[in-house]
Amino acid sequence: MYHTNSFLALLLLLVFASCSKPGNEPDPVPQPQPAPLSIQLSRNEVAADGFDEVRIAVKDQNNVDVTSSSTIYLNNAVYSSTTFFTSTSGSYKIRATRGNTNSEEVTLIANAPGTSPFTQKVLIEDFTGTWCGICPGTVIPLDAYTDSRPNLISIGVHGPAGSNDPFKYIYDPQLRTTLGVTGVPTVILNRDSKWNNNTAVLDQLLQKRAALGLALETSVVGTTVTVKAKVKFDVSTSLPLKIVVVLAEDSLLYNQANYGHYGLPNPIVNFRHKNVLRTAATDIFGDMIPAVSTAKGTTWEKEYTLNAAGYNMNHARVIAFVLFDTNAQNRKGVLNVQIARAGETKNFD
Repeated sequence: MYHTNSFLALLLLLVFASCSKPGNEPDPVPQPQPAPLSIQLSRNEVAADGFDEVRIAVKDQNNVDVTSSSTIYLNNAVYSSTTFFTSTSGSYKIRATRGNTNSEEVTLIANAPGTSPFTQKVLIEDFTGTWCGICPGTVIPLDAYTDSRPNLISIGVHGPAGSNDPFKYIYDPQLRTTLGVTGVPTVILNRDSKWNNNTAVLDQLLQKRAALGLALETSVVGTTVTVKAKVKFDVSTSLPLKIVVVLAEDSLLYNQANYGHYGLPNPIVNFRHKNVLRTAATDIFGDMIPAVSTAKGTTWEKEYTLNAAGYNMNHARVIAFVLFDTNAQNRKGVLNVQIARAGETKNFD
């Protein structure tokens, strides 16, 4: 009996020992491993106003930034920037690859920004000349169209230098070179594109959402026009912006050469020349607006003076517009424009 019990105890001890050996321990529960690549967004939502930005970065499993050596995809198409902005609301899918390694896909939501508190206006610069016999074919229908649409603001740029045009603008050559004007008539829209004589294009530009508005407070003392230009932003942006403030003289009467347009004679006697560019208070290509002032809800203002000596003050017009600087991430053109008679106050609209 004693030997039997000892044998059973020994057997149990051996069984217990064999089950407790390290080599027979149960397999550990697998733990989730970090993704080898991850997309990191500065925000998961953006306003679809064409300005609000989200920064995109790619990190490896050690949280090291590998953006420069990765390929980013936006909705499965290669995306060449690390900054995202859009004017189209919706859902955007972003992922990245690096060598044979893929990241998980993340979703970025672009929300509609709502209606702008400002009216979108369009700047039209008409390069022309009183000597140009083919120009009435463009100028006459353009003036007729813009006369009935006050949000289409046109400026007549006369030249070239050396011509017998009495209205030639001193910086016409520089404007032509910068804007790619090789002959007249040429009409430039918002300092961005050449007009193809299709009025539907003008109406389409008026439908854009206004990112900012302009107000002008003008006063006249003798031959000096003082202008307080105000710019109010409905977007926030770090992009460099400029403002241009000019003086134009409207409804100048002078003979216009005409080569058979609309059955009119050559020349057209006392032809009406609209908003002829005379002088500028800023650089004709713009003065910088401080970046600290370009935040949504912010109003920036500055006072300018214009010498209107020799011009008919009753026909003097102050025109101001805000545009992108030349190094604004490949974006260019005028954002909005405003016009006022000399001595008039034109509020934000």
